[in-house]
Amino acid sequence: MKHFLLLFFVSFLFHGCNKNEGLGGSSALEGYVYQIEHSDDNFSFQTDTFPAAKKDVYLIFGNNDADYFGDDVETDNKGLYRFNYLRDGNYIVYSYSEYPDGRKAAVSQNVNVKDRVNKADTLFIHTGKAYGTSMIKGSVWALFYDGTKKADEGWAIDADVYINRYGEEMFFERIRVGDQGIFIFQKIPPGKYEIWVTSEDPETRKLTPVKQEIEITKPESLYELPEKFTVIVRA
Repeated sequence: MKHFLLLFFVSFLFHGCNKNEGLGGSSALEGYVYQIEHSDDNFSFQTDTFPAAKKDVYLIFGNNDADYFGDDVETDNKGLYRFNYLRDGNYIVYSYSEYPDGRKAAVSQNVNVKDRVNKADTLFIHTGKAYGTSMIKGSVWALFYDGTKKADEGWAIDADVYINRYGEEMFFERIRVGDQGIFIFQKIPPGKYEIWVTSEDPETRKLTPVKQEIEITKPESLYELPEKFTVIVRA
């Protein structure tokens, strides 16, 4: 009976301590994190890619992404990270992309640890003021009036153009029309918007907004308004 109890106790210790994933092993997991920078004032949506230095990388023990992370490290100046003392098994490694408004999105991959040193595929995270945003392009044509009579017409250079979120009264950005009557709103996140300019009544001089609606569904795209704005400007 004593021998049976001793055997049961040893077997319990062995199986209770032999977890598949976690710390306490002799394996390592390493990989690189690269940062894709979405620069501001970039009308071609070109990006720069370079090692993500001093970025946090997290490790989940097991392959259930609903679990809390088990460990975290920081990348070095070359974007390299390394987790040591791991048991064999499945893990999830991840880092964060960051949107201009501060929101974060995890970039992750599943890895299997089975060798002394295990290599993970490179993680690519996204950052920058233009990440996840689009541009809205349009043009404004002006009819120039001298009093109540039309005197000329042409591009409405330096006219103000406004943008607000659909359903909201206040605009959140105002820009001026450039050469050839063109304007471009940058760093616009997905959503529905109203773009508008003001047109002046030649007789009363009352300003009336002229609006167009547009919905942004795809990030990092150039959206063009379907119609050209036409406004009246009184001298």
